[in-house]
Amino acid sequence: MNLKQFTLSAAMVALMSGCQSSDSDVLKPEMTNHFSQGVYQVEFASAQRLKNEAEKLSQTMKGYCSTNQGVDAVKSQWHQTMVAWMALQGQERGPESALAQSWNIQFWPDKKNTTGRKMGALIKQPKSWSVEEISQQSVTVQGLGSIEWLLYDKASDLNTNPATCSTAESIAANIAQNTSSIAQAWATNPWVELNEKQWDSEYIALLSNQLEYSMKKMSRPLAKFGQPRPYFAESWRSETSMINLKANLEALQALYFANGNGLDAILRAKDKSTLADSITNQFSMAIETWPTDESLFELLQTKRGYQTAYSQYNKLEQLKYLIHEEVAIELGVIIGFNATDGD
Repeated sequence: MNLKQFTLSAAMVALMSGCQSSDSDVLKPEMTNHFSQGVYQVEFASAQRLKNEAEKLSQTMKGYCSTNQGVDAVKSQWHQTMVAWMALQGQERGPESALAQSWNIQFWPDKKNTTGRKMGALIKQPKSWSVEEISQQSVTVQGLGSIEWLLYDKASDLNTNPATCSTAESIAANIAQNTSSIAQAWATNPWVELNEKQWDSEYIALLSNQLEYSMKKMSRPLAKFGQPRPYFAESWRSETSMINLKANLEALQALYFANGNGLDAILRAKDKSTLADSITNQFSMAIETWPTDESLFELLQTKRGYQTAYSQYNKLEQLKYLIHEEVAIELGVIIGFNATDGD
């Protein structure tokens, strides 16, 4: 399955997730009259979608290991799970128990190929690792990055070693368990105690933190002009980094609108329609023009590709300015530093 097919798969699953629920859905969002309700319901739906996709990944991996059929179905489902994760990736606001699972779901940045080294050592041991054993190991072998390594790295013997396939089943099952915990954590609205001013600040910080995380996913590989670090790109093995980033943008856009109850509506209610239009147009332009035919790893191999990637980064910078600076000023809130600053 090539990159364009992956893009189509991701688009289809996003469309379907908005139209129907999985049979495994049992949780319902908490219903409140709080200012945050629209945003909370977007977050709840994202957490449910991630859980459902992770469950499918676990089931697909089991099917692959038991039948030894083609691996394309597993790759497709892994990618759909990654796309679902993009909606929650980089969050620093929300239920503490959900935020605590972030490293378990994805270890990144991986500055020293820790995932490769740990996974190589893991599969060299003459055993099949259980779900419980995996959950006690380093986060580098627990999450979506470890599944990517198993599916795409040349050092993986997933296709030939039953013990490795069994371990892959355990890793996928562990991811499913952790995403279920995230979905459960979002069953209640974490912001109901905040007053309107506090919520405005929390909301802008929520958007800013996730946007800055996406920017970090580009700035690390872009590095210095003429000295890119392509192996710092997210999902470089599967060459899906730019697709992931587009999913980040689409998730941020959904949080911004929050089904008509988000920041766009807040700004317009305060007669700040010009600013709201600027943000709306910036989101639309960035998403519509975002390149997905090449990965960030591929783009950084040429001067022209580097320039293309940097121009996309500039689009994110403009969004950051509008949300982190302009909106904060208009609403009279102060946004502090987050965990990615100075990193």
